[in-house]
Order: sequence, then structure tokens, then C-alpha cells
Amino acid sequence: MRCLAGLARVAISLFIVCAAMVAHADESKLGDDAVTLLQEYLRIDTTNPPGNESRAVDFFARILAREGLDFETVETGPGRGNIWARLKGGDEPGLVLLHHMDVVSVDPESWDVPPFAAEIHDEHVYGRGALDMKSQGIIHLLALLELHRSGRPLNRDVLFLATADEEAGGNFGMKWISENRPDVLADIGFGMTEGGAGSIVGKQQIFSIEVTQKIPLWLRLEAAGTPGHGSTPRVNSSVTSLLEALDKFRAHRFEPRMISSADRYFKNIAPQFSGKMQTAMQDMRTAITDETFMRRLQETLPNLFALTQNTCAITRLEGSNKINVVPPRAAAEIDCRLLPDEDIDQFIARVVDIIDDPSITVIKKLSRAPRESSTNTILYRAIQKHIASNYPDAVVTPGVSTGFTDGQYLRGMGIATYGFAPFLLPVTDLSGYHGNNERISVENMRRGTLQLLQILQTVVFSR
Repeated sequence: MRCLAGLARVAISLFIVCAAMVAHADESKLGDDAVTLLQEYLRIDTTNPPGNESRAVDFFARILAREGLDFETVETGPGRGNIWARLKGGDEPGLVLLHHMDVVSVDPESWDVPPFAAEIHDEHVYGRGALDMKSQGIIHLLALLELHRSGRPLNRDVLFLATADEEAGGNFGMKWISENRPDVLADIGFGMTEGGAGSIVGKQQIFSIEVTQKIPLWLRLEAAGTPGHGSTPRVNSSVTSLLEALDKFRAHRFEPRMISSADRYFKNIAPQFSGKMQTAMQDMRTAITDETFMRRLQETLPNLFALTQNTCAITRLEGSNKINVVPPRAAAEIDCRLLPDEDIDQFIARVVDIIDDPSITVIKKLSRAPRESSTNTILYRAIQKHIASNYPDAVVTPGVSTGFTDGQYLRGMGIATYGFAPFLLPVTDLSGYHGNNERISVENMRRGTLQLLQILQTVVFSR
């Protein structure tokens, strides 16, 4: 009997060791898959415009079909594909993993590597979309597949959703789905998408979980005038009127003010700074009254400066299509981002007052209603738990995004949505968002895939 008991203990020990080895091997393979699939995904050019997201839909469809998962696709325009797959679970509110497949345009001459070759240099994968946000799409996919492969019953549905056109406002993607196929998100209570992650500032690790974002307001200014030949210019023209209006707009300074979510964010990140900057961030309601400080903040940390006020950037100009023709019309487009509590109509009225020219027409091209997600939910707490477990010295804070994402549509449907990717990014890599030499480390892909799976397991296996 003693011999049998001893043999049993040995067998159990060997089983535990083997199970650990299998788990380790599976984790290693999962990391390898994350890097390989990201490279394949980055090589699919989905620059918007024109998008061509249907190419990426085919990529995901092949993988989902191979894994035996049902999925659905829809084209909302030529080449503008969207795809989703649902893991069925219990009757708890479901969870959606949302990412967009389109990427912004790129100037290959400004890159050190081909932007769609997905080459690995210095343990980083380079490519347009590496950060924004094809890397997140891949870890969403792999986490979904691992939940499926586990065979364990889920307490809620998990939905993988990849959409078109986010970079241009979502008309062919989430906007279309929210208006035409709301059934796709039926019974979904929580969402994860882009907007927050970890960053390394000096020696401090800071994780932001985005819970709200500034309101996007895209305006078009149109001026009309008498056309003519460039050799005989008039006193005023559509172009000169537009330039005068833009100069007034450029010179205007919007009054800074602190909303509670931004004030909380500044207080949470203050410890990473020192001296006067730390003191200021601990009391931003006072600091924003100091013009010298605000100028320094805009020069050194424009992303934080943008959280203190409404901002507008003149981004596009239109005039004549010939150098020797004074055009009958000229136009400019302006990208404004408003604090979440701003009234859009009142702000547009202010713009009209600033321009003070009845010949200029102000047209609203795009706007969204603000929403904020609660931090008292099972998903937010699971993200917090994950960060505390893996990065015990990190600062964790709810975040406010200066940009806008497809998360706005989820929040508009009453879904508690969090912008978060389990990546830890050096500040130097953040310039890759919409910039040159966009890249993500191999380590972030490996670690991020496993950590997202940890977060989801906490949510979908809880009782």
C-alpha cells in the first residue's frame, strides 16, 4: 500500500509538472501567434480613405472558420467590410471587444522602414496600425479563441467586433451598425476598445483606463465672393474673407476650466512629476489661472493641456484649382474637441461671434453626444485587479481621451465602455500614433495577449 501511495504521489507530481509545462508551452505559442498574426494583419493595407477593410474581414473570416466559430459580415459600401463573432454564454450582460480595421494615411518617404511590410527591428514590429489599433484587434481575437478552446461555460456572451471607417467618423462602421444592426449588440453590457493603456514616464508606470472623451466637433467654414482673373484682384474675395475669419479664429483663446474627471486624472498622475509641476497638477483649478504655467504645459505636454479647455485646429483649406483664377468659393475645415460638458450649439454660436462676418457660413460636419462610463463595474474592477497583480507599483487612473473613438457609439447605446489595452509603452513610442515609424514591441504583444485573457477570465468565469 505504501508503495502504491508513493507511486500515486509521483504520478500526481508528474501530472502537475506536465500540466505546467503544457500551460507554459501554450502561453509561448499564444505569444508567437500574436506576433505572427499581427504581422499578417499589418500587411493588409486598410488606409482610409478608401479603407478596403473587406480585405481584413477576409483575414479574420479565415481564422474564425478554421476555429469552428460562427461569424457574420456586412459590407456597408464597396470594400467597407465589418465582421463579428459571438461566443455564447450565460445571461449576465455580455462583453464586446471592439476594434477598427482602418488606418490613417502614411508618407512612406518619412519612414525608416516600409510601413506595410511589418518588419521586426530591435524586437519591435513596425507598421501602420501597430498601435492604432491592429495590435489590439489581434489580442482581442486570440483571447476570444482561447476562451472558445477552453470549453468552459461562460457566464455571459463575448462578442468580437471589427469595424470599418473609425478614422473618418465611423459612417461605414460603428455608426452604421448602431443605426442599422443594433441587434448585434443586443444584451451587451460592457465594452473594451482603444483609448487607454500603460505608459512609462521616467521610472513610473502609469495606466489610464479611458472612461470618457472630449466631444468631437468638425466644422466647415465657407466663404463666397465674386470670381475673376488672378491678374485683376478685387478688394475682397472669397479667399481673403476666409483668411480674415481664420485669423480671428486663430488668435482666439478659449478659457481654461477643469471638469471633475480631468481634475481627478491630474491628481492621480501628479506623483510622477516633481517640483512646481507636481504642485500645479495637484491643484489644477488654481494652476489654469497662471498663463505662464499654461503656456509651458502646452509647449511640453500638449496632450494634458488639451484636457483643460476646448481646442480647435485649422486642418484643411480649399480655394481655386488654378493659380490664375480667383475662386467664387473658399472653405476651411476645423477640428474642434470640446470638454464633455460643453453645449455644442452654444459653442457653434460662439464661433460665429468670433468670426463676426455674415458672409461666412459655419456648417457642422460631425458631432457626438458626450457619455461617461462608471468605474464601479465588474469589468473596470477586473482591469484594476489585473494591473495591481502584474504591475504592483503602477499608478492606475480613470482617463479622459482628447480624441474620440468608436467607444462613443457603445456608450451612446448604454454600454459601459472602457478604453484600455494591456500594453506598457515607453513615451518615445507614443509618437507613432498617426505618426512615422509606428511600432509595438514583441514583448507587448506577447504579454498583452496573456493579460487580456486574464482580464476576460475574471469577468466571464466569475459567479
